[in-house]
Amino acid sequence: MDAKLANPTEMIRRGAPCVIHNDEELAEYTEALFELTAKPDLTADEEEAIELMTLLVECYEQQSYPVAG
Repeated sequence: MDAKLANPTEMIRRGAPCVIHNDEELAEYTEALFELTAKPDLTADEEEAIELMTLLVECYEQQSYPVAG
């Protein structure tokens, strides 16, 4: 197992992005995404953070605000 994943609970405790549970958290993630994407030169870590946070936002929005089709 990858050492980074050996203790996922510790990752969350230290502030790693986690599942969005409500609109307040959604707003926080959205604001953080706007700030990150506004930067002119992104590092690889920042690009990874954007990708992960985007997935979390999309998941929450799909579950909370489904589009009728």
